[in-house]
Amino acid sequence: MYTKQSLTDDLKNMGLKETDTVFVHSSYKKIAGSEGVEGGADTVIDTFIDYFGKKGLVVFPAMSWKLGYLVNQNGELRFPALGPKEGFSDYGNHFDINKTPCDGLGIIPELFRKRSGVVRSLCPSSSVAAFGPDAKEFCAGHENAPTAFDWDYTWGNLYRRKAKTLFLGTTMACNTFMHIIEEHADVPGIISPYIWKYTAVGYDGKTRNIEMKRNVPGHNHYYRKVEKELLNNGIAEIHQFGAAETHLVDIVKETDYMMKRLKENPFLFTNND
Repeated sequence: MYTKQSLTDDLKNMGLKETDTVFVHSSYKKIAGSEGVEGGADTVIDTFIDYFGKKGLVVFPAMSWKLGYLVNQNGELRFPALGPKEGFSDYGNHFDINKTPCDGLGIIPELFRKRSGVVRSLCPSSSVAAFGPDAKEFCAGHENAPTAFDWDYTWGNLYRRKAKTLFLGTTMACNTFMHIIEEHADVPGIISPYIWKYTAVGYDGKTRNIEMKRNVPGHNHYYRKVEKELLNNGIAEIHQFGAAETHLVDIVKETDYMMKRLKENPFLFTNND
């Protein structure tokens, strides 16, 4: 059975330091494997908070990306700009920083966002949750971003902090930071012209109106196309965390490399050619 100490040793074996900033994608089932984790998913969270939380920063996605869409009884989504369709109704467009759950991210981010001391950014579709000495500063102002993944706001802070991304048993298809890189590279058509309108309640209890643009979905299906390139160029490394095969990616190196690749071919992730 994996323990907090063995998981901490795994972080150290990756070369990660207590002062690092890490952005974490996770699959608890892959981490636990057949042996399990003593204390369950909370032990995984404890490991990250105790290792990075005093001198560094640990960040998990806390996205609620379904907000604003139309949905039917089968859970199928419809882009709101297409207008009403029989069988579809509003999923809702209200975000509460304390109450709105994460969408499709697994058990660890959902438990993490509820932890004492964790700060969540105020973005209805694409928030992050962070723990560390300057978590508030890291998350501040996300509600003012013109797009969910705007480079000058919270997501871009990962690059400015020289963060590392950890894929704990997940694939590169969930590489959220690639969305930010594509937008920063001005990939044509990456931003929908549709204006998404939300109401949002922050930690102050006040309700505010938020309007922003969002990325066109689907590009993430093809992010694995560059996985071997990132490995071969020393941008990504393969490690182990618990039972999970783990990819460790340097965000600065990834961004600098992918900016060049997208300049050469802006439509790299448009299809699977």
